[in-house]
Amino acid sequence: MMPAMPSLDFITLFPILLGGLLLFFGRKIFWLFVGAVVFFAVMDAVPRFVHHHESLIFYVAVGAGLVAAVAGYFLQKIAVRLAGFVAGAFVFNTMWEQFAPRESLPWWLPFVVGGILGALLLSFLLDWALIVLSSLTGAFLITQQFPWEATPRLVVVALLSLTGILVQGKMKKGKNKADR
Repeated sequence: MMPAMPSLDFITLFPILLGGLLLFFGRKIFWLFVGAVVFFAVMDAVPRFVHHHESLIFYVAVGAGLVAAVAGYFLQKIAVRLAGFVAGAFVFNTMWEQFAPRESLPWWLPFVVGGILGALLLSFLLDWALIVLSSLTGAFLITQQFPWEATPRLVVVALLSLTGILVQGKMKKGKNKADR
């Protein structure tokens, strides 16, 4: 049975478009990765603390993402670690919510653990970490727009992530050959 299609409004299509860009070009357009990660961190975190209209939270998240993208463009070394922290926190927390009991740990612990792992990963293995984290982030952003159960969502995330990693890895390999 095919999953239901998401509504075709801007607030729904924007994450799908941004997820697709991250999936295939996250390493090449690093500043977009930084902005997208902040955008989705705000979209995910703010409703936990403030209950406003989804559109208001969306526009606040867009503003925060734009500021982060500009900072990522000009302050790349700092932005790498911050983006790694936020992306790691986003991915780890999303996986935690799918497969662990909500009351098993404090709500902030998956954010901190994932954030530290993401920051370390980006610091030591920048190119491949960007490829993996941007592919995972893109895959999660795309699949979150569909009302799927946890297991089918995880399968689609794995397939999309693998596709993004392969495409970006091939583009990276092509760039390395051109540099020789």
